[in-house]
Amino acid sequence: MALEINPALEIQASRITGNQLCVVIDDFLLNPHEAVEFACTQVNGFTQLERAYPGRVLPVQDQHASNINRFIRRELSRHFGFSRSGLEIHTQYSLATLQPEEFTWIQRLCHSDPGHGEGRVNLAGLLYLFDNSEMGGTGFYRWKDPGFWREMTLLQRENPEAGIEVLRRKFQMFRDPPRYMTESNEAAELLDMVPARFNRFVFYPGDLPHSAFISDPDLLSGDPESGRLTLNFFVNALPAN
Repeated sequence: MALEINPALEIQASRITGNQLCVVIDDFLLNPHEAVEFACTQVNGFTQLERAYPGRVLPVQDQHASNINRFIRRELSRHFGFSRSGLEIHTQYSLATLQPEEFTWIQRLCHSDPGHGEGRVNLAGLLYLFDNSEMGGTGFYRWKDPGFWREMTLLQRENPEAGIEVLRRKFQMFRDPPRYMTESNEAAELLDMVPARFNRFVFYPGDLPHSAFISDPDLLSGDPESGRLTLNFFVNALPAN
């Protein structure tokens, strides 16, 4: 089953920071409900991640999203200044399911996607595939102390709970009950938020701190048909010459 892109798209681009762009495209697919149906047929293939993402994911083959991959290469390379050759794209369905009391400490924060090689560009895209916009869009942030959070992120890669006592001593937010990150807090400043809308595609730099903007986690579900389902793209590219 191939996902078909709407040929009459309107690309809306805005700057989140001085040099970091975000693109938002509504009514992206002609057949978005088929994407949801596919995820439902593969529900037993979703697996729980141990680190940043608060839910389950399903990697998918390139041919499933081949039209979107071509769109990223052809159209979005113009906006984000990456080369069309040497492009690597990893695609997965993601389903946010965790309640805050289930979080490791890093899931209480925004995050940047891991980089893949010196001199390469790290980008990300997601397609919202849920009707209830109250399940939350995507927030973009700026770290208040980037060096500290870089060190803490490295520390927890061996042990998800490593560093929690340091954080509790340093920040009130880690002494308070856990919650999904939405507004600015002691760790990071909220720069912008893209609201969720069914069949809306968002594309942005992967190294820009971001997080699912979930203010009511009681709405989350493990059912792809009714839960917070997204189709995600992680792009590793060479900068354009």
